[in-house]
Amino acid sequence: MSKYTTIRVSFKDKERLQRLAKLMGSKSLADTLRYVLDIAEKEIEKYSADLNSVLASLKHARDIGETNAEDVDKYLYGES
Repeated sequence: MSKYTTIRVSFKDKERLQRLAKLMGSKSLADTLRYVLDIAEKEIEKYSADLNSVLASLKHARDIGETNAEDVDKYLYGES
């Protein structure tokens, strides 16, 4: 049998969790919370980036002056 603990959440968050449970057809708030945590972990892992690599890439950035968003491919890949 699993061990359990009690957590405190605001009434607003509990209402949100209840609304999700109803939409999902979940039997309990615990099951809903477990599902939401699984999704959150996957999303965080999917988009996690090394901050040092982001900062390192910014070292090579340069000001190209005023640009036109319609020409983004030209700016990124050169003239075609």
